[in-house]
Formats: sequence, structure tokens, C-alpha cells
Amino acid sequence: MPSNNQLTKKEPGGALALPDLEPRHLELVRMLAAEGNREHTIRRALSLTPSQWKRLKEADGEDGDLSPLQLALEEGRADGAGEIVAFMKDKMKNEGDFKAAEWLASNIFQINKGDGNTDQPRVQIFINAALSPEEYSRVININDRDA
Repeated sequence: MPSNNQLTKKEPGGALALPDLEPRHLELVRMLAAEGNREHTIRRALSLTPSQWKRLKEADGEDGDLSPLQLALEEGRADGAGEIVAFMKDKMKNEGDFKAAEWLASNIFQINKGDGNTDQPRVQIFINAALSPEEYSRVININDRDA
């Protein structure tokens, strides 16, 4: 764990300067984020104050890119999510785990989630046998455009 004086230097006037995160610090951030650690835990592991953490996360590059800290967090989270998906796919394929398949379908691939329009009621109609046009018109109001 880096010590506070390794990352931060005092500015004139006693305020803590914005620390320079070395590649080893960013790798620690990636690893902790991949394991699902919360940001405050990662911040404490780096011995940063909340204001330093916030300033480091908001420090955009010249082109408006993510800050190195934010990029390391996102990469770590993506790695962690990828491990979970790989684990669930393995359970589905090799163990025939139906619950893993359901989890992947609903949480990752968004199968059967609809179009997100929750304002309109959803209606499903199952017709088990062929109906004559008269029987069908009793089930559903049909507008005949040829008439």
C-alpha cells in the first residue's frame, strides 16, 4: 500500500497537491475494481483524501478523454464483469445449468426485455388452432381495408 507521502506533496500554503499516480498505482486500481471493490475502498488503499480522489477522477485529458484514474476504474470493472460472464457461460455450457442461461439471457443479453416502452400494456395472444375468419374476427377486431 503506498504511503500518503509517496503520492502527495504539500503545496505552498499547506494544501495537498494533486498526486501523480504511477502505473503501479493504476494497476492496483484496475485489480481492485475488477474484484468489485467500491471506490472509497480503492481511494483508501491509495491513501488519497476524498477531494484528491474527486479531482483525479475529473481530470480530463486534452481531448476530453477519461482521466487515467477513471480509465483504470472502467477497465477494472469491465474485466470483473467479463469474468462473471465467462463463469456463467461455462456453467451453462459444461454443466447444463439452466439458471445460468436464464441469468445471461436476462442480465447480459437483455432477451425478452421488450423495447423499454412501459407506458403501454403488453398483450400476448396465443391461438392454439387455426380459426376461420369469422371466429378470428370475434377474437380480434379486424378492419377490412378491401371493403
